[in-house]
Formats: sequence, structure tokens, C-alpha cells
Amino acid sequence: MYNCAVRFGEIPNWPVKTLILSPDIDESNAEASLEDAQEALAHTAGIVLNHLIDLNIPHNILIADEGMTLYIIPRKFDLLIENVSFFTSFETLCGFFKFKTEAAYTACTIDSITEQLGSSVSVGEADFERMKTELIDKFMKEYEGA
Repeated sequence: MYNCAVRFGEIPNWPVKTLILSPDIDESNAEASLEDAQEALAHTAGIVLNHLIDLNIPHNILIADEGMTLYIIPRKFDLLIENVSFFTSFETLCGFFKFKTEAAYTACTIDSITEQLGSSVSVGEADFERMKTELIDKFMKEYEGA
């Protein structure tokens, strides 16, 4: 199908569970053109995002490295996020916080932000692990023997 594999990863020690997708292109993979890498990444991202939509998991996407790295951030629904002192917009999930009040800004600490992101915004560890397992199974079945 494609001459370029797509790497899956995650961000360790970040309070919001995040998947990372990027094409596996280097000098040893001369067959993979930039166009092929982009198509493989787009195809893979489509499968991952459709899977999240099928599971009814809200998510945000950060596109980096001139479109060659995707950070997919599954999260809780905004209506379920309560008692956090900052807005839970895309910027916040990537580290740029906008606080609801000046008092919230003054009272915040790195530990309080980390705790609020991990407990109130991010999907839980069990749900994230289940989602990763389901995605691996989906790709193994789709590309079995390829």
C-alpha cells in the first residue's frame, strides 16, 4: 500500500494522554518519498480519528513539523470537566493556559495544574490503554500479511 511506515508514540510524563503519529522516514528508507510519507500519515490518522469518533471520544489535534507529526489528544467532554481553574481549550492541552479568573491565576501551581489536567481533562489510564490496544488490533487486522 505505502512504502512508508507510520510510527505511533505517546508523550511520557505529560498529564494529558497523547498519541503521536509520524512517518518513519530516514536515509535507510530510500523508497519512501515525501508524498508517500504524507499519504501514509494521512491514511493512518484517518483510521485513528475515525476510531475515536466511533468510540465517542472527543479529541484535539496538534499538527507539527510541517505536517509530518500529529499529536492526537483524547479528552473528556467539556460538559464533564468541572472545577478546573482554567479553560480547557486546545491551547491549554498543549501547555498554554488561559485562566478563568485572576484569582485562579494567582493561586495556581504547576502541581495543581498537572493534577487538574490529569484527573479532570485527560481520559483515564484504563480508557487510554484500551483505546491503544483496540487501535493496534485494528491495524494488525487491516494490514495482516502486508
